[in-house]
Amino acid sequence: MNPMAWYRKQTIHRKIFIPFFAITLLSSSAFTLYGFTQSSRAIVNEIDKRLLIAALTMEQLLPQNYFNRAVGPDSIDPGEFSRNTAQLNQFLKNVGATYLYALYKDHNTYHYLATADFDLETRYWDVYQQPAPNIQVIEQNWRTYISTTNDPEFGLLRSVVIPYTDQSGRRIIIGADIHAYEVEALKRRSFYHFLLMGLASFFLSVLFSYTASRTITLPLTRLSTFTRRLTENDFSASVRLDPSLFPDGERTRAETAILAFDFDIMQRRLEAHIEQLKETQTARERAESELRIAGQLQTTFLPPPFKPATFLGRVELAAMMQPAKQAGGDLYDYFPLDETRLLFAVGDVSGKGMPAAIFMSVAVVLLRSAAKDLHDPATIIARVNDELAERNESCTFVTLFVGILDTRTGEVVHANGGHNPPRLVTAPGSVAAVAVAANMVVGVMPHHTFARERLLLNPGDSLLLYSDGITEAFDHTGLLYGTGRLDKCLAGLPPSSPVADMVRAVATDVASFSGSSEQADDMTILCLRFHG
Repeated sequence: MNPMAWYRKQTIHRKIFIPFFAITLLSSSAFTLYGFTQSSRAIVNEIDKRLLIAALTMEQLLPQNYFNRAVGPDSIDPGEFSRNTAQLNQFLKNVGATYLYALYKDHNTYHYLATADFDLETRYWDVYQQPAPNIQVIEQNWRTYISTTNDPEFGLLRSVVIPYTDQSGRRIIIGADIHAYEVEALKRRSFYHFLLMGLASFFLSVLFSYTASRTITLPLTRLSTFTRRLTENDFSASVRLDPSLFPDGERTRAETAILAFDFDIMQRRLEAHIEQLKETQTARERAESELRIAGQLQTTFLPPPFKPATFLGRVELAAMMQPAKQAGGDLYDYFPLDETRLLFAVGDVSGKGMPAAIFMSVAVVLLRSAAKDLHDPATIIARVNDELAERNESCTFVTLFVGILDTRTGEVVHANGGHNPPRLVTAPGSVAAVAVAANMVVGVMPHHTFARERLLLNPGDSLLLYSDGITEAFDHTGLLYGTGRLDKCLAGLPPSSPVADMVRAVATDVASFSGSSEQADDMTILCLRFHG
């Protein structure tokens, strides 16, 4: 596994502790190695200094002119040599060395002139059988030489040898040695010392870093546990953050305490927001329920499917309405005035939703009431206009097209109250807009008069009425459907198509054009055909 990927998956506590642990391990190891190296050098330097002092002091510890008198095997009395050896031994013990000696080379043989030896009893003028390599080096260079040398007789030694020349010019070698294993023992003790110090430093640093990281991450862990419980319990008010995480509220400089305090404030505000959402949702559901009821009520104002037998098959009629919301402001209506005349109407109330649906229902009631007494479209629209405008404080209005078809002759008497001009589809299949007076919209200005107009339908001609939700539908780019596409759709249909198919074709074409765009306005289509 990738180490970085593994590290990213760890908890914050581990992410803080692991780098601390690695840094502490490296620093403790570096401290131990560096301290041991420096200590080893200091130990060797101290030993070399003692050995050098011992070698330099030897001539002063011996009797005056001792080396000048030590010229042969019988030059020094054994008793004097023993006394000198005892004195040198005591000095050697104080210095902390192992061997102290003076050598003279006579006929290629080295002889002991003086010695301090804790291990062997060397006598005056004894032969040094196998000289160490450092003796040969000083013979060649004749200057002080410090080294670790492997003596064939005494083993591995740390040694200092210095040259000395007596009054007669004889060359004498003075040396001081210590066993190398004693030096190594001192180094080992130093290593153990620094190792213990390094381990103590390491464990103390690890303990500190663990405690520090735990102190930092424990509140974060508790906050994480709190948020998980809060989400698992759907933000229930019963899940509360422990106040001990922020004992001083916001009066603190501790970041985790500030974060905990902010979490608590956020939860309380979230609770209030959820309560508001619940109230809003309840109100919304109530409003939607009212809209559904209004939509259902609205459908009761729409006429039942047209029965051609009413006029002995001389008229064919179909209509549809598709609200943009659950209740809409469009309207259509048709009903016979007598055995030969059919009243039909299409309207569009300004606005959408509940207010438009209520206004639409009032308009339908007023339309039917006026039609019972008045059989003239212009007069019917005028009365509806007066009734609506009388107490219309909301300034809502309705566009309205009302027509009366004489099923014997095909004559249509009609009046327009600001509505879209109908489309005339002739029996041969041509499509054109019906030239109608625009007039004022209905419900705004009382006592307004509306123009009465006439249109003659030939057998097979169809009249299509629609609301502006058809022509003002738009696609995802904001392009309007328009009257051009409506005419093209109607022209592409077979002239003999049933009017119900014409209504469905237009609705389908508009839906295909709009695609995924949301329906912006109510859509209403009414189509009638005169068969004669």
